[in-house]
Amino acid sequence: MEQLASRLRRQLWLLLALVGASLAIAVPGHTGSVPTGQGSGVTVGGSSILTIGAPCLGNEEQLDSNAPSCLGSGEYLESTSPNATVDPFTGEVTLTAGAQQTLNASANQVLQGLQSTNPALAAALTNPGGINLNSLSPVGAISEGEDVEQTANEIAAAAVAAIASSESVSLISSQGTLSIAAPTGVPGAQPTTLATSAVFTPVGGTPMVMPLRGTLDQIANAAGFLAASFAAGLAPSQVATFTEMALVGIDYAELVFLFNAVSGLLPAQPQGTVATVVNATQLESAIQAYNRILDNTDPAALVTLTQFEDFVVLGRSLQQLRAAVDVQAAAD
Repeated sequence: MEQLASRLRRQLWLLLALVGASLAIAVPGHTGSVPTGQGSGVTVGGSSILTIGAPCLGNEEQLDSNAPSCLGSGEYLESTSPNATVDPFTGEVTLTAGAQQTLNASANQVLQGLQSTNPALAAALTNPGGINLNSLSPVGAISEGEDVEQTANEIAAAAVAAIASSESVSLISSQGTLSIAAPTGVPGAQPTTLATSAVFTPVGGTPMVMPLRGTLDQIANAAGFLAASFAAGLAPSQVATFTEMALVGIDYAELVFLFNAVSGLLPAQPQGTVATVVNATQLESAIQAYNRILDNTDPAALVTLTQFEDFVVLGRSLQQLRAAVDVQAAAD
């Protein structure tokens, strides 16, 4: 299995290879491993973790909504780019004026390309939004009829458990209802292949149906992501491409971090106004979230991910944005 994982990492590296060093060092995926993304994703190594006592990347508010975990006691990020500096306590990335200008220009090119080739991905990258797993949500279970608030993470976990037990899921909020029927077998397909649909019915609107097909675990995982996004006030149409990634096998919690990091990364500007301005700190978070998925996803799921266009194009887009940071702009 480890040999297969290593082979897949090399294949993904060839696909997503990045010219230049990383904005900041990558965070180790687990004790004794190489840094996340090293030889397998968007960022590559270049410097070592230094200790000064800053235990986490970002402030507490960022950790609650976006960051998957603490970096570990005494660890912080250090820039390996001549055009970037990283605040050792907050993880905030600051670029030189020339690098920021080049990054903004690259972002405009990326956005224009995505709008014509991958519109769903473009929408996710331009529309600000987030799923705070730790925030309380007014969403409740229809069958229970309880008015007790739960966190988005608790709602998602309950949805996963219900589908995994071959039960249905029904959630209600002020925006409408989300129902996912218990998965059933698909005639003529593999015995492990099941199917169901997530039905979102907005208040006073037309129901939207999203088919879900895969193993029981895959469908349960997708249900968890849909439930988390619904609990955060997002409609399934806003997270459709990420729901498909969940069906492939990306853990829904990892997917939440990626969604949070890329949402609004390329803010669309009205025609005739100033160019898109990319937040370098958010870009760093997006790169690390993408690389964590490459390192933590089951090797078999990674094979499928290499064939999923939006996921591959997202990696290429992050690659292009990251490479722009190290371009020596004339302004410098």
